[in-house]
Amino acid sequence: MSDLLDDLKNKWSDAKGGNPKHPSAEEVINLSKKKKKGAVNMHIGNIAILTITLIGISAFFIYVAPLQEILSHIGIALMTGGLLLRILIECYSTYRSTKLEISDSTAVSNEKFLKFYAYRKRIHGPVTISILVAYTIGFYILTPEFSTYFTTTQVVIMDLSYLLAAAIFGFSIRKGIKDEMRLLNEWKGLNEEIANG
Repeated sequence: MSDLLDDLKNKWSDAKGGNPKHPSAEEVINLSKKKKKGAVNMHIGNIAILTITLIGISAFFIYVAPLQEILSHIGIALMTGGLLLRILIECYSTYRSTKLEISDSTAVSNEKFLKFYAYRKRIHGPVTISILVAYTIGFYILTPEFSTYFTTTQVVIMDLSYLLAAAIFGFSIRKGIKDEMRLLNEWKGLNEEIANG
């Protein structure tokens, strides 16, 4: 994905510098479409991973540990609700990213991009943190009823392993966020460069 952006930047720089091999407008638009397709694929990958996780957790609560207490139902709702909310957010992000077109006028393209950029920053900031906190609270709310299905040792191991899994998952999310924001920052710089001619 970053290679496509670098190609687009290089072609734009060549075109600005009067390089005789500068790309045609059609080539720049085609590169932009490939770039957008990569961004859409990233969102679709996130949707797939979150959906598999949601199905796995739901199957666990239905077939392995059908929890009955009201407090446990609240915990399950926090966990599955957070995942479902994030899936819907990624679906909407996919929709919005398909609306970004370099073939629009520069002003329109920049306005759409900047709105999308601000939207993704909000998603990666307070929204993602809130979903992770709700998921974690939901998980630990389940601990008392887990003890009826599992031994105390198993429950302690589950609770401790959640911390390790959360750290690994958090690192993975953080890396994904940094990669996407770096990519969006580069794309933003390219849009500004195009706008300034």
